[in-house]
Amino acid sequence: MPALRPIDRWFVDEVLPHESRYIAVARRLTRNPEEAEDLVQESLARLLALDGWSAIANPPAYVIRAIHNIAIERMRRAKVVEFQQLTEIETSDLSDEAPDPFRVAAGRDSIARLHRAVDALPDRCKTVFVRRRIRDQSPGEIASDLGISLSTFEKRLARAMYLLARAFDPGDKTSDEGDADLDGDSRATG
Repeated sequence: MPALRPIDRWFVDEVLPHESRYIAVARRLTRNPEEAEDLVQESLARLLALDGWSAIANPPAYVIRAIHNIAIERMRRAKVVEFQQLTEIETSDLSDEAPDPFRVAAGRDSIARLHRAVDALPDRCKTVFVRRRIRDQSPGEIASDLGISLSTFEKRLARAMYLLARAFDPGDKTSDEGDADLDGDSRATG
């Protein structure tokens, strides 16, 4: 059996699982099951012929847009078009599930703020936080490796979570300027 090409794997994983959704959209546009199947097949064939397939961020939305475009092309060529088909195309929901540019930028900003807040944690708290919450190591393993009690581990993790929550609190004036108390808190962290 020949090996699958990258486009074939992408197509099977990202495009085909949504085929029933494509057919539902095409049926709303055409009111004819055979024509709906034909619309979907033509849109999928066009997708497979694309050179820039790997740059498509949301394949299902792309296919649905292609189905709409092909339906419009066919209606333009047809001599008679039902009025209901035209209104269906105009009112159909083409919601793109990908985040909009504002959400992408806000997400990147939040991640950058989190990185800065984690970097600003006292070393003892940062070590415990990173190993537990990011690397998902067990509390017992972390406490044993660091030579501390489980109680001390829990206090350091709680302190890290508190400081991170303060860094993200919009009402806290010190979160923007940095927490001056972060590095000198060796008493509370054990």
